[in-house]
Amino acid sequence: GLAEVAAMAGRASMQINMDDQERLLDEATAVFKEQAFHMGRAIDSDNLREALKHSSNMICELRTSLLSPKNYYELYTRVFDELQNLARFFRDKSRHNRKMNELYESVQHAGNILPRLYLLITVGSVYIASKEAPAKDILKDLTELCKGVQHPMRGLFLRFYLSQMCKDKLPDTNSEYEGEEGGDIHDAFEFLLTNFTESNRLWVRLQHQGAVKDKARREIERYDLRVLVGTNLVRLSQLEGLTQEFYVAEALPKVLEQVVQCKDVMAQQYLLDSVIQVFPDEFHLHTLDQILTACTQTVPNVDLKHVMCRLMERLTNFVQQNPEAVPDSVDIFGMFRSHLQTILERPFQQQAGAPPADLAPLLGLQYEFLNFTLTLYEGYLDYVDGILESTVQLLTKVLGDPDVGSANQLNDPAAVDTVVTLLSTPLKSLGWQILDMQHYVTLMSFLNIGTRKKVAVSMVDAVLESDNVMEDSAQLAKFFSFIQPLMKDTDDHAGEDLVHDKDFIREQQQVAKLVHLIQSDDTDVVYKCLETARKLFGDGGDARMAHTLVAVVNRALELVPLIQAREVAVEAGEDVAPAQVTVKRVFGFIHKTLSDGLQGANPDACLRLWLSAAVAADACDQNPDLECQGIYEPICYEFLTQALITFEEDITDSRAQAQGITVMVGTVCGLTCLEEENYNNIGTKITQHGAKLLKKPDQCRAVCTCSHLFWSSKEEGVREGRRVLECLQKCLKIADNCIQSSTSHVGLFVDVLDKYLYFFGSGCEEISVQFIQSLLTLCAEHVKFSDADTTEEARRAFKNTVRYVKRKIQDQDPRYEGLKLEEVEGLS
Repeated sequence: GLAEVAAMAGRASMQINMDDQERLLDEATAVFKEQAFHMGRAIDSDNLREALKHSSNMICELRTSLLSPKNYYELYTRVFDELQNLARFFRDKSRHNRKMNELYESVQHAGNILPRLYLLITVGSVYIASKEAPAKDILKDLTELCKGVQHPMRGLFLRFYLSQMCKDKLPDTNSEYEGEEGGDIHDAFEFLLTNFTESNRLWVRLQHQGAVKDKARREIERYDLRVLVGTNLVRLSQLEGLTQEFYVAEALPKVLEQVVQCKDVMAQQYLLDSVIQVFPDEFHLHTLDQILTACTQTVPNVDLKHVMCRLMERLTNFVQQNPEAVPDSVDIFGMFRSHLQTILERPFQQQAGAPPADLAPLLGLQYEFLNFTLTLYEGYLDYVDGILESTVQLLTKVLGDPDVGSANQLNDPAAVDTVVTLLSTPLKSLGWQILDMQHYVTLMSFLNIGTRKKVAVSMVDAVLESDNVMEDSAQLAKFFSFIQPLMKDTDDHAGEDLVHDKDFIREQQQVAKLVHLIQSDDTDVVYKCLETARKLFGDGGDARMAHTLVAVVNRALELVPLIQAREVAVEAGEDVAPAQVTVKRVFGFIHKTLSDGLQGANPDACLRLWLSAAVAADACDQNPDLECQGIYEPICYEFLTQALITFEEDITDSRAQAQGITVMVGTVCGLTCLEEENYNNIGTKITQHGAKLLKKPDQCRAVCTCSHLFWSSKEEGVREGRRVLECLQKCLKIADNCIQSSTSHVGLFVDVLDKYLYFFGSGCEEISVQFIQSLLTLCAEHVKFSDADTTEEARRAFKNTVRYVKRKIQDQDPRYEGLKLEEVEGLS
């Protein structure tokens, strides 16, 4: 209630104040216009006396203390424009018939000091241009006289007017006003420096004008007037005589002295930024120590991040374009590091050892310095680690040792975000080199587990994007220690259900991709890395191994043909060292990884990997370049046996079981190394499992698929027509049981018919024309009496089958003689 009333009262007061400002400006403008009109009339009639009188009255409107800085500036610009007309009148001596020294003396008799000084500056600028008096004397006189106005706003605008009127009349090097009497660069610099110093003092004093309750508004208005002070620095930078030597020895030290002495947050921040912007970058290189020292001497609340960022950006662009311009004696990184260290320690000294309330600005400085270093000193690992070290020291002073407990971890969101950025930034440019930094992991330890995990994810993503390869196991182990939060559960997260967590799955998939970065021409090195990866992944629990070990096994399978190629090269007498790790050892590694780790964690993937391993063993056994036929047959059979065990014991979902049968059949049909007995054992087992599936339709389709196990597409392969027929007849029985419960299963008969036709066309003698004829008739009957809405797909499939058979008959294929389609043509 009270706060709301106070806020309403504040808004009402502001509205009244704004209305008053408009009225005051209108009144001052009306008087100004009237006096400016009369002054113009007097100038037109060459009446000097009247012109001075009305110009003085016009300028008197600037004596007000009631206008806001914005409105005062508007009034000032109107007065400035009219005074230019008066200056042109002064320059034409034929119109006023007065010598310049007489005119200069006469305007000093004006009644009020402010009009007197504005007129004096106007005449003084004309006086200098006439060269009837030395420029340095007039400038010094004007500078001293302007000290007579000490009201902050009036004095600041007066100084601005002095700078505007005399900017092109300074005794600069090669200027028409330079000379023994007129002065030189030192006099021009002294004039601008004095004007800058006085303007800055007046600008700083503006904050103390008015009531305390209006301080926030006054600060905003004061900030809007900053250009009146900064203009003096711009004029300084434009001096032709401002050589690098003069700037280093005289100009910058005196300017920075004024900046440091003013002890004002807004002034120091703005003026330091202005110095950096207006003077040449080459000058900054030679005065870097002076500028950075001044930054360390500012008052505590100055936002040095912005200033430093500006300086770093300017230096980076300059040095990249002009690398030869950096003197050997200038250690840019060393200077920044030493002075930034002073800035980091300053809050502790100012608060008698107490930690700073807000760490984010200090950490932000470190981040900007890191970016600067990575850009300017690409590949300088020690420099980057040094920045991380100073950051660790800062956080240790504030939080204590992070290893002691979670109470010593960083909690401020802004500070946490900055540390995360500090850790993530070096990854893109340094890659694996971060593994050699001593303080990287230490800095991570100041973050809680959730944030450390984010950093670890960023590290993994950056490494994957960079395509850097891992070439040894030590490197792999070290990087995995950096991403430890992704590798195993912590006490805080133990027992959580991670299997269905999308973020967790994505994280582990990214970690698994790291395995494929293991690259080396030496297969022994790759194998050692895979052993290291398996060991480290094994500590992560089933939820993680379900993703990570899949990649390890796949990478090991990729290694097998490379080892065989190496063996071929050795036998051929090529200059290749024999592999220490054999193919059999890799297969043993795969067996152990699957049986001990993945079988319980991800049985579906484990089944497929057992089968992939069997295919790899079969390929090794049939390698034409090596005499190893029969050597890998037992290994292939073992992998198939383990696949069956996984299917029996670990795959429980009916859909996964049905898919598993299909995958196993497809794999076994492609193998060539198995002995007949072993092949029959495997084929029989798979068929038995297919016949035991939970759902009858799945049983029918599975046994249909298993029939291919006994009839190879290659003539030299297994071709047991009797067993094929047994499978198909069993399918018909199962299909008949299914259709008794629902006519929607009519598609099973069509599927079986297609299998009959396939084997019949492949030359299986046990499948006769009579079987085909009977099955066509049976399918036609079932399709005819089935529900058209639920069996549309089966009807369409049957029509296609009938068309196929009809085409074979029309092509006069002798195998299809005797088939009669009259009974089923109505459906085709």
